[in-house]
Order: sequence, then structure tokens, then C-alpha cells
Amino acid sequence: MEILSFDGLTGRPVEAFGSVGVTAQALFRSEAVGVTVLRVTAGGEVGRHPAPVDQLLVVIEGHGVVQADDGDWESVRAGQAVVWRAGEEHTTRAVDDLTAVVIEVAATPQRRQE
Repeated sequence: MEILSFDGLTGRPVEAFGSVGVTAQALFRSEAVGVTVLRVTAGGEVGRHPAPVDQLLVVIEGHGVVQADDGDWESVRAGQAVVWRAGEEHTTRAVDDLTAVVIEVAATPQRRQE
């Protein structure tokens, strides 16, 4: 067993796609799954890009807005998650400092019927 703490993770700066104020710290990587802690400073942005695989952005701290394709900007806060399917263009902006866990997989489960 290994306990991982998000405190003190600095990550590497991300500047791809015109991103500003973004750092990423890989936590786990395999051929099928990637898990990364993403931090976006208030006013920062993960630039518009296509999801290379299905992605789940789980916001664990802060507040931001997200946009998929040419849709409306949607608010997202701690305790919420966003799913982008492979190939879907998207952008994330931080209103307040935002910390999220990004999970990337070849295919995500379909939404459960309630």
C-alpha cells in the first residue's frame, strides 16, 4: 500500500494549447489508465484541445467553468465531475484556485439509468 498526499505536489507547468497557470502531477499511469492531479490558479486556463481519450475531471477544490465544443460555459465546483469523450474539444478555466483529479481511460462506463 502507498498513501499519496495532494499537499505539497507542485507538478510540472502545462503550457500546451495556450494553457496559463496550470500544473499537472501524474499519480498513476498504465497502458489503459492515467490519473493526474491538475491545479489551475484563479484566472488560469487549460487551453482548448481535443480529449485524446475519455476523460473524467473530478473537482476536489475550488470553482471554475468548463466548455465543450462550442457549447455554453458551465460552472463546476468541488464535489462535481465533468466527462469529456475522446475527440471532444474542451476548455477549463479557474474562477478560484482549482484542484482536480483527471482520470483518463480508453472507455468510460455509460451513465447508469436511475
